[in-house]
Amino acid sequence: MLSQKLHEAFKGTVERITGPRTISAFKEKGVLSVSEFVLAGDNLVSKCPTWSWESGDPSKRKPYLPLDKQFLITRNVPCLRRAASVAEEYEAAGGEVLVDDEDNDGW
Repeated sequence: MLSQKLHEAFKGTVERITGPRTISAFKEKGVLSVSEFVLAGDNLVSKCPTWSWESGDPSKRKPYLPLDKQFLITRNVPCLRRAASVAEEYEAAGGEVLVDDEDNDGW
């Protein structure tokens, strides 16, 4: 909990000093400018219906992002293997994790 608060304080200080990125550095550093982030998010939302923009908590909004595009979230993503089935397998194995070495794809 303390490390998270320290990280948030550090991140907030850096953001206040440096400000949002306005020039692209994607090829050099792998980071997006604000306009690239919004454009990429719009593209993602248009192509993948599980993704959407959110406005978030007003106290945490960034002034350089549109009010209705503060962050991206994905919902209702189908899972082929639900947690309940994993729990059932765990119980069936006597509470032990089984490793399948034949195919090297076991856990």
